[in-house]
Amino acid sequence: MKTYKYQIHTHTAPCSKCATMTPAELIGSLIAGGYSGCVLTNHFLKGNSGIDRNLPWNEFVACYEKDYVECKKAAEGYDLDIIFGIEEQLFDGLEILCYGITPQFLYDNPQLTEFSLKVWSAALHNFGALCIQAHPFRHRGYIPNPRLLPTEYIDGIEVFNFSNKPEENELAANAASKYPDWILVSGADAHSGDLVCCAGIEAETRITNEKVLADVLNSGKYK
Repeated sequence: MKTYKYQIHTHTAPCSKCATMTPAELIGSLIAGGYSGCVLTNHFLKGNSGIDRNLPWNEFVACYEKDYVECKKAAEGYDLDIIFGIEEQLFDGLEILCYGITPQFLYDNPQLTEFSLKVWSAALHNFGALCIQAHPFRHRGYIPNPRLLPTEYIDGIEVFNFSNKPEENELAANAASKYPDWILVSGADAHSGDLVCCAGIEAETRITNEKVLADVLNSGKYK
């Protein structure tokens, strides 16, 4: 049976300030690794964004839509699926991965500038999207107290992050064992082409758009 591999934690320049990967480099890496596509999860307003935060909301969001459109254009002719998403930092360096959203979702929800997990969670769920905590036990200088976000607001966690230390992923796996209904995902946290195909998910269903992504993750029918 044919299966489809997707990188679902991906950063490109210039939206993610810490990324070096261009759309062309992303597409080349996906092809070389035999992946079917990826989810763009660039750092957003409070994270390590490469976009001027002083821009009006719609202009700021438009930069992310532009990056998404450019990546989709670079993928034309290669039978790849490029899916929109973001990674947002909320407090204490803790971040969420937003799956199932579109650029229009961001345009329509300027209240997200409040950086409240409760507000983000409500907006995502109203849209039929998912709120997944990224690398919950990552120890870095910008994360003074690695921990789970309040569990009533998240749908699951990134249980494996290729850029984490093994002990950090082990803590995530141990936490996940206590929440059997959680959605668990794996991502490379790829900021450069060499990391694009180091992790991800594999599904029997082709993930052609943001809604299908949310449906597949909700179904649990993936590895």
